[in-house]
Amino acid sequence: MSSGPYRTTKRVRAIYSVIASDNRLDILKILNSKGPLSYSELKTLAGFKSKKESGKFAYHLRKLVRMQLVSLNRAERRYVVTNLGRLILNLTRQIEEQSVIESGKTYVRTSRETMEEFKPDKILQVLVKEAGMPMELAEKMTGEAEARVHKFQTSYLTAPLIREIVNALLIEHGHEEYRHKLTRIGLPIHDITQMFNQYSRSTDAINSLIKQTSKRVFSEYLLLNQLSRDVTDAHFSGDINIANVGSWGLKPDTIFIDLYSLPAQGIKIQGKLLNSIHITTPKKFTDSLTNIILITSELNNEINKEIVYNNFLGYISDLIDNKTITDAKDSIVQMFKMISQIVSEKDSPFITLDLSITKDSKIDEKKLIKIKKIILESYNTYLDSIAMPKIALIIPCKFQKNEEEVIIKILSTVKNGGFIGINNNSKNIFAFSGISKSLNKKIVGGNISLHEVAINLPKLSYESNKDEAYFRAKVALMLKIAISTLSKRRSIIDDITGKGLLPFLNTNIGIISSQKIPLIINLTGINEAINNLLGSESTDKEKTKLAGKILDTANEEIAKFSKKTGEEFGLSSIRDDSSERFVSIDIEKFGKSRVKSEREYYSQSITINPNELEKVDQISTYINKFEGGYSIYLDTSNISSKKFIGITKKTSNKISYFKFYNRMKVCISCTVKNTHNTDKCKNCNSTSLEEYPIR
Repeated sequence: MSSGPYRTTKRVRAIYSVIASDNRLDILKILNSKGPLSYSELKTLAGFKSKKESGKFAYHLRKLVRMQLVSLNRAERRYVVTNLGRLILNLTRQIEEQSVIESGKTYVRTSRETMEEFKPDKILQVLVKEAGMPMELAEKMTGEAEARVHKFQTSYLTAPLIREIVNALLIEHGHEEYRHKLTRIGLPIHDITQMFNQYSRSTDAINSLIKQTSKRVFSEYLLLNQLSRDVTDAHFSGDINIANVGSWGLKPDTIFIDLYSLPAQGIKIQGKLLNSIHITTPKKFTDSLTNIILITSELNNEINKEIVYNNFLGYISDLIDNKTITDAKDSIVQMFKMISQIVSEKDSPFITLDLSITKDSKIDEKKLIKIKKIILESYNTYLDSIAMPKIALIIPCKFQKNEEEVIIKILSTVKNGGFIGINNNSKNIFAFSGISKSLNKKIVGGNISLHEVAINLPKLSYESNKDEAYFRAKVALMLKIAISTLSKRRSIIDDITGKGLLPFLNTNIGIISSQKIPLIINLTGINEAINNLLGSESTDKEKTKLAGKILDTANEEIAKFSKKTGEEFGLSSIRDDSSERFVSIDIEKFGKSRVKSEREYYSQSITINPNELEKVDQISTYINKFEGGYSIYLDTSNISSKKFIGITKKTSNKISYFKFYNRMKVCISCTVKNTHNTDKCKNCNSTSLEEYPIR
């Protein structure tokens, strides 16, 4: 007999001997699914945790290495499974599955990636524990499920398939409430495949894929489990809209951080053990900017829509004196750039710096104007380096003669793609979105705001057949659903925060009040609803009067609930993702001929053009009834400096808070900003242009 075949047989026998050990087979499986792993990582995962077991683990690992089932990457000091090791694992799995078939028993592939013999008692446990079913009924349903399983004539099942069988039986017997509790949330294989294709060529593709997948799961969890059936039905039917469903039940929308109220003892950032950072009262100008960067980094993971820093100007005013103008600008520009990098992802929150100061501020007017100019010039430099900024400024400006330089800089900043808001209401504070910091009482320090629930007013008007009284009654009924939705959300966010899932909000309650959280309901499409109720022949005066009546009815309704529950509810008219969704649903239900929307979305904000100054007077009669906030834009496209000052001054005298908007397009190829009426990029001649966002 030749020596070749003998050596081969001996080697195969040796491999069988190595994998005959459960410990060695487990090490091989762990490396295959978790590797590459360091020696200590592999030892811990394999269950050899005590010092006494170190020698035993080293013995098993050495056997695997010698048989070339595992190899060591000496450069990285990590162990990996070899191709031979993977082959052995595949053969082992095939042998295991074939043995199941030969046994004649029914086995289940579990979510833990194991094969277990089918045991009906596990169905009984799930029905009692997860669904809350009485024992007698659970035993009956378990018996039927077992009989159904054995009819399949298959050697093995999967856990999801068994759950589907049980759920089907529950539906057949009319036990929908129990079936609802057993619903398995997740994504079909087809959807996952489509998402792989969708994100295959995008930047940060794998993170985008993971985020979108998790959001889909959490949106199902919210709608199927956390919210009541009437709320979910109202959302699906388009009566209301819950925005950002995937994270709506995980994070608050808007947070206001009062930089004056940061405690002298500092801010805690937990969860980082020995590497944790303690944010203390700044002693240098650069420290104050670094603090904002660090806080943004933490809140980026805990806030959905917007982070607002109030009293920014006052926070830096005493520290900026020792800096030259050039150094101060450089530092602020760097802060803007670093913050932009932190919130660069599409679903990251927007950042707003509020330059308003408190009434008791001792900063003289001349110094205030100087610092405003420095900040605006720094912001402009930052804008030159970014296509679509995620930072805005809110400026108190009385548009007087001594502020002319600031006013001109505001215009040039807006023309450069900057987001600028004007707030002349010292009694209230706004986020750039328009959301109000407080409703009835002034909140001292920081707080969070919950909103992102909108009511579809046009749909209510279509269903009211031009009956104004009936329409207002329907608005009152829909407000009850919206109010219960936000109340439930308040309890969800409180629970999540209390469990430490939002560590910054949970740890730093001294700077973020959780006692008075404004709960704000957005009214979408009030203009379309009024036009539908009054008809095309109605005058602006009639429309304004009806808008006031609708808002009075709504405010009376939410005042009742505020008094009854102790919560603070308010109305808003700001931009969110409900306007397009509502139009789409309504066209499908009522037809295009009835859904007379000028664009593919309903109105939520108001845009004032330079040639319609009378609109300012009309709006001012009812806009303050939106106590939760509002979005009003002044269109500065193709406007002169003189006209800009005139329209801005008139608006600021009538309306507390408004924003500027300059129509532009951004080149997708080279990121250069272009005028709105161009078809080709002025820099690279590309026709791939995108409309500049409206915030």
